[in-house]
Amino acid sequence: MKHILFDFDGTLVDSRALLVKLYNEMAEQHQFRRIRDTDLALLRSLSIAERVDRLGVPALQIPKLIVAGRQLYQENIKTLHIVPGMKDVIAKLSSQGVKCSILSSNSEANIRTFLKNNKMDGAFKEIISAKLLFGKHHSIRKVMKQWGTTPSRMIYVGDELRDIEACKKLGVPIVAVTWGYDAPRLLLRGGPDYLVHTPGELLRTLLGV
Repeated sequence: MKHILFDFDGTLVDSRALLVKLYNEMAEQHQFRRIRDTDLALLRSLSIAERVDRLGVPALQIPKLIVAGRQLYQENIKTLHIVPGMKDVIAKLSSQGVKCSILSSNSEANIRTFLKNNKMDGAFKEIISAKLLFGKHHSIRKVMKQWGTTPSRMIYVGDELRDIEACKKLGVPIVAVTWGYDAPRLLLRGGPDYLVHTPGELLRTLLGV
């Protein structure tokens, strides 16, 4: 049986509106360009580097903004909800004996707080925080080494182009979901192994591979 690694924000939890709100708070403080509702469709079609360039955020400030953003996220975590249908997906995978873990750029503390708030404390084998925005492949490689497994024995489920790129570097199969941060056409640019549009389709895909 394969081990499934889930991304968190955008894949399991619907946090896009909150992250836009938090970004705009920091943008006002640092005098960056704010994100308007009319910007969202275009931004979803751009890579992170392209978004940063469009919004005029200095690259050197990104690490500091991520740290500040995680703190603000923690203060607002009770407002977040799991993506409709995903709690059922995790429960059904567990009932089939499938091992599931989370590997995310968010902090472990934030993820565990959310899971506790949503009565999902024991749903995942491990919670792994990828410290670097573009360093998920390092974290996935470390997990494979710790678990003594190979890329073919794992599947990653994510919602961003950078998730696909990280998995491609390691040969780990990836299922890209279209309800998260990146638009379907941007995800397709990365060439995911599977592209799914609903939690039900995700469950069928995961049980079939």
